[in-house]
Amino acid sequence: MCTVSFIPLKKGIILTSNRDEHISRGIALYPEFYNVNNRSLAFPKDTKAGGTWFITNEMGDTGVLLNGAFEKHVPAPPYKKSRGMVLPELFQEDSPYLATKNYDFTGIENFTLILWEQGRLREINWDGQFIHVKEHHPELPNIWSSVTLYSPQMTLERHGWFKQWLDAQRHITQKTVIEFHRGTKNENKEFGLRISRTNNISTTSTTSLYMNNRDACFYHIDYIQNIESVLDFDIKTFNPKKLVDYTENESAQKN
Repeated sequence: MCTVSFIPLKKGIILTSNRDEHISRGIALYPEFYNVNNRSLAFPKDTKAGGTWFITNEMGDTGVLLNGAFEKHVPAPPYKKSRGMVLPELFQEDSPYLATKNYDFTGIENFTLILWEQGRLREINWDGQFIHVKEHHPELPNIWSSVTLYSPQMTLERHGWFKQWLDAQRHITQKTVIEFHRGTKNENKEFGLRISRTNNISTTSTTSLYMNNRDACFYHIDYIQNIESVLDFDIKTFNPKKLVDYTENESAQKN
């Protein structure tokens, strides 16, 4: 939720997210296929609010959420709903991007949405009052850091690490991207890619989605339990053997 990278490949993309949360928030359910109002969606599910920070649909459209918009804001609860509910609601529509134009964001805390939809990469920022949309080049790598946890200087340094890593790569795969997210500057507990701050804000998981024209791999590792999960599927058919109803109350983790 708080560090997101985008890697374009010759025949696909890789989107990866490190989720930084207070350790008291609890363990998220691993990526699973859900039936949301007759839409087949895949995402990891937050057990506290029931939403998600990372979602994809049968078209390969994918959204990843970060906390905050352009600058660190002062939280002003109570909020109408959790930010994590935005993605499942937007992705019930044919076009998540067009859905943002009619969605009522009032009463939702500031966020940034990285949206990959039909070959276009957009950054959508909600600053608490207005929606802002920025188009990014779909053939250029990119990285984002949550403004609620990382200062402009920290973000700049992280961009530098990302560029150094890119320059050193001969062949980028989902595995090498995950290694970047898991292992970069781990000795830096404040703003390395995996943080562990004294205020109990830590990187609790890494989630990564690889897609080409047909195949997809949804990878997730929970650092609290140190358990990995892999969800492979065919985008063209998107016909999972198990489809969980979104409202179903799950108590077990998928291993």
